Amino acid sequence: MKALLQHLSRNPEMFLFSLVSGALLSGAMAMAQPATEDSSSIWIGEIRGTINPASSSYFRTTIKRAETAKADAVVFELDTPGGLLTSVREMVQVLDQASIPVVIYVTPAGASATSAGALLMLGAHVTAMAPGTNIGAAHPVGPQGEDIQGAMGEKVTSDTAAFARSIAKQKNRNVELAEAIVSKSRSFTAEEALKNRLIEFVAPSAPELLKQLHGRKVQVGETIRTIRTEGASIQRPEMTIGQKLLHLLANPNIAGLLMTIGLMLIYVEISNPGITIAGVLGGICLLVAFMSFQLLPIRTGGLLLLALGAILLVAELVVVSGGALAFGGILSFVLGLIWVIDPSSTSAPVSQYVWIAAGLTLGSLVVLIGIAAARMKRLTRKTLDSIGGGEVLGLAGYHGTVEFVDSSGHRGKALIRGELWDFECKDAVSAGDSIEAIETAGMHVVARKVP
Repeated sequence: MKALLQHLSRNPEMFLFSLVSGALLSGAMAMAQPATEDSSSIWIGEIRGTINPASSSYFRTTIKRAETAKADAVVFELDTPGGLLTSVREMVQVLDQASIPVVIYVTPAGASATSAGALLMLGAHVTAMAPGTNIGAAHPVGPQGEDIQGAMGEKVTSDTAAFARSIAKQKNRNVELAEAIVSKSRSFTAEEALKNRLIEFVAPSAPELLKQLHGRKVQVGETIRTIRTEGASIQRPEMTIGQKLLHLLANPNIAGLLMTIGLMLIYVEISNPGITIAGVLGGICLLVAFMSFQLLPIRTGGLLLLALGAILLVAELVVVSGGALAFGGILSFVLGLIWVIDPSSTSAPVSQYVWIAAGLTLGSLVVLIGIAAARMKRLTRKTLDSIGGGEVLGLAGYHGTVEFVDSSGHRGKALIRGELWDFECKDAVSAGDSIEAIETAGMHVVARKVP
């Protein structure tokens, strides 16, 4: 040993070469070492809330990452009231293309795999439920939870039932009950689902489920895979920030609230020019709401009603209608929110209470702004009259822009010093013309047309 050290000290190049070679050889041997039981891994993800494009994206990326990591299986803990049928179909296609077993587990107690969630369960390689959970009730419904009437209802139900039969047969599950889940809205407890071959396991917790899964042989595509869970490391992938935001925006109730808030802020900005922040925030809310609607199955008629409602509410600010335009705008807006979601592509009902609350809130805001604006103008004009008209407070001589003019061409509303005023003009004017305030007369500004 001493001789070896002396030799290496006289040949430092040889010493360095030996050190590097040894390190590289050790690394290569470590990489070439075959996997052992201890190197196996199980990935456990979560799908909570409505099934939507964000759920589908998370489902797909988690399975792909687990496949890349050579995981033994992926387990998804599920609790959902339903969701978009298009997203569920995408997720079932991902299951068919997966190269590792995918387990769907309804948990905790009180959770459910309802509607679209039941269809997802039917398509999984292995399914399990915790005691106190339920599965079923996948009959397609309208946006308010009502039955879809007529030929459209029959068409959607028939198509969804055929989809349920197909995936149940493929995964060797009870085809008759799978169809009944859709056509008759049948629901089952965990124990009933196990007895009737809708699921494979009942487990009170994830650790207990993993024990039951160990050694389970599962057909994945054309191959038989054995799930190993003993000694496996557990990975819990979460949604990315983008997926979490997408999941939030894909909720039709959130989209409707954003639309309502945005419209209210825009209404405040238009009725009180110069606030700026209200207009900016309102514009952002409306843009995000439109992004949400792009993620949802929508109907053109519903969007047109929403647009008409917004136009009527804005028109109320410049047209003297006695509140008729505001009432029509609110009614059109609420009907648009109810009608905009396409029931043939979703099984998650929209809360009608959200739309009622949104309509009442919007209507209350319009009324309050109208009352406040009328009182402010009345107070301002009384003050002007009592101290000698617009000239004393500096209104006289200011130019304004005609926003609206009635059929006579001599009366309407004009924007003067950042506020909408009723005006009377001796000269005929049209929208967009410039006028100059001369004085106030009661509730009106007397003006003349600026050449």
